[in-house]
Amino acid sequence: MRTLSGSLRMPAFAAIATITAAVCLGRTFLTGAWFFPSVLAVVIVAVGCEVARRVSTSRWVVPLGGLVGLLAYLLVRYGHSESILHIVPTGSTLDRLGELSSSGRQDIARYAAPIGVSPGIELLTVAGVGLVALVVDTLAVTWRRAALAGLPLLVLYTVPTAVAPAGVNWVAFAVAAIGFLSLLLAESRERVSRWGRPMRYIVDRPNLRRDVQTAPLGQVGRRVGATALGLALVVPAVLPDLSTSAFGFGSGGFGNGGGSGNRVAVVNPILDLGRNLRRSEDRPVISYRGRADYLRLVGLDEFTGAQWKPSDLEVSRNDNDVEDGLRAPPGLGTEVATNNRRYSIKIFDLEQTWLPLPYPTKRVSIDGTWLYDASTFNVFGENTSTRQLEYEVRSLNVTPTADQLRDAPDAPDSLKRYLQLPGDLPNKVEIEARNVIGDRINNYERALAIQDWLRSDEFTYSTELSNTVGDDNGSAAIVEFIASKRGYCVQFASTMAVMARVLDIPARVAIGFTPGTADGAGGRTVGLHDLHAWPELYFEGVGWTRFEPTPAIRTGTPPPWARADANGGSAASTTPSESASPGAGSPLDPSGSNREPLRGLDEARGAGGGGIGAGPIRIPVVPLLVFLAALVLLAVPAATRFVVRRRRWSAADTPGQQARAAWADLQDTLVDFGYAWRPSDPPRRGTSRLVRDRVLGETAAEAAHRLAGATEQARYAPVMATEVGDLRSDVDTVRAALSESAGRWGRWRARLLPRSTRAVSRALAERLADGLDALDAAVAGVTSRLRPRRG
Repeated sequence: MRTLSGSLRMPAFAAIATITAAVCLGRTFLTGAWFFPSVLAVVIVAVGCEVARRVSTSRWVVPLGGLVGLLAYLLVRYGHSESILHIVPTGSTLDRLGELSSSGRQDIARYAAPIGVSPGIELLTVAGVGLVALVVDTLAVTWRRAALAGLPLLVLYTVPTAVAPAGVNWVAFAVAAIGFLSLLLAESRERVSRWGRPMRYIVDRPNLRRDVQTAPLGQVGRRVGATALGLALVVPAVLPDLSTSAFGFGSGGFGNGGGSGNRVAVVNPILDLGRNLRRSEDRPVISYRGRADYLRLVGLDEFTGAQWKPSDLEVSRNDNDVEDGLRAPPGLGTEVATNNRRYSIKIFDLEQTWLPLPYPTKRVSIDGTWLYDASTFNVFGENTSTRQLEYEVRSLNVTPTADQLRDAPDAPDSLKRYLQLPGDLPNKVEIEARNVIGDRINNYERALAIQDWLRSDEFTYSTELSNTVGDDNGSAAIVEFIASKRGYCVQFASTMAVMARVLDIPARVAIGFTPGTADGAGGRTVGLHDLHAWPELYFEGVGWTRFEPTPAIRTGTPPPWARADANGGSAASTTPSESASPGAGSPLDPSGSNREPLRGLDEARGAGGGGIGAGPIRIPVVPLLVFLAALVLLAVPAATRFVVRRRRWSAADTPGQQARAAWADLQDTLVDFGYAWRPSDPPRRGTSRLVRDRVLGETAAEAAHRLAGATEQARYAPVMATEVGDLRSDVDTVRAALSESAGRWGRWRARLLPRSTRAVSRALAERLADGLDALDAAVAGVTSRLRPRRG
């Protein structure tokens, strides 16, 4: 029967390898709320297996210990509400776990990665990571096959590779690789230690006794143990403070709370718009009470050449919850006329990640966690669907004048990403755009020219397109659309947005719903045939502004500011959405009595300053913390040298102690400046060699010789009868001479990165490793007493 090792290093490294591999799952989820529960599951599995290993001689029993520990953890964490005293499980506890498991599987089937962390998703993730930890421990520790343990670890890597849109972040892969390589190294050390240990004889008065030479292997073991302990302490401590984008984690950092701005991959609804428009049945999907308006689902701000799509979002659960209020709309100034609006919205059988909202929204009262991106105002649910959802909305109705749009200054450099176009965009698009605008130089007039051209009789609205175009909205589809002049809202909006970018006007495409039709009871009903796409162009001082290039047969007339006959001096007397849909219902306050200037916008953006609508100035917290951490790390060697020197001199009371402190300080100084003192040289000979090699001046040479004389006297005289003088000043004199001859880089290196501190770090590592060894020995002693003795 194979004897199981009493070492705790292999179980520790097996657990660390699993935890580091689990980091690869980051991009599969919107938040990192699953991470620390999974870490605890791995630790519990490791402890359960180790306990079974200590009390049983059969390695077949060991996995049962880890499995029992994992099951107990899952029951307590996720079924405690149904347990007696929150600890003792009952039949209801198992039913609760079954319900959560079923809910988690439904969420996985319903949503695409990255997915929010619901209780069911967390249960499945924690259980899965725990089972992987159990297999890794069994293979690497119980069966001593660490290389095979890479197979279950590979599962934690392949899952996000297969389902996450962006795959596995390279930093996460590197962390996982380091964890697995450490496991392989630990196993190799364990194998070498079984080859046997050299023997030595030590003179022990008065007899000779045999002892084991353990120094080399002890040093190796301590290094391995210190590495394992360092990883166990540093990795969990650092992970919560890193931007999740570094590891691929979604919003919310590694816990239930928020984190700094984190990137979230998203779904593109433009892909289904054409199919829904071609449905024979105009199925109602939304009803709402409030002024008729477009309900915007999502802004598509990235044009790849193949399609328009939403870019990854910058969100944080602490800063971007819609119930806390949205920031001021980007670019909106106080001179633009606005009025507040309220909406009560109910969604029927519509499955969407995005939340339909009027633009720009100020606040949403809604169940669940809904986050928004401050630049696009895209709002999405964290593991929440829009189906059967009811919510209240406060929004702004923005009505700029033609003059405000015409007089808008150039967009800031921060919006250059809204001008990006693929390098292979056909020249025909730019040529056509230049032909349409003619000699117009004003961006607003150029936008009107493109819109009016697309709405002219040259173009035909149709959802039935050729097979080559289909529902595409990329460069090739735009070129064919310009040639055939036949398409629906996706092609109209895509073409205008791309042409605007060609003319250096920031643009994006929005997907949502037109206002729908009146229901006869004071509300409005929106159906699938009201799905629509439109371009949004940016004008500084006004912000993102809707245009309507799709012909009137579909959408009615454009908003007031986007009409060729718009009054240049005042806001249009109608609201932007009054004529947006044929037969829109009753008049919508044509007098504009509810219109009022935007007030309190400066207060809304906070004290951060910056331009109107830009939001408060946000300090990049993570880069700042990384920078400060780097400064602290750089200061550690110099601070350590200062502390060591100060403690050394403060403890030197007698002349002998002062001489020994001065000599030790001199030796550290020589190490700092890269001088190699020969161990065979006594103080006087070594000092003479130092003076000769470094060409020290007369003053420094005399100081060095005084130090050597005092050191020899302290070594060979039991009690020094005379004072030794100011040896500390002598050390400073030698240091100054060495600094002068060292050059600029040598001086800065000796000051900031003193080599002598390596001895301190080695001593600390040895003490840490000795503590690990002591813990290992204590555990082995306890378990040996508990293990039953053989007959």
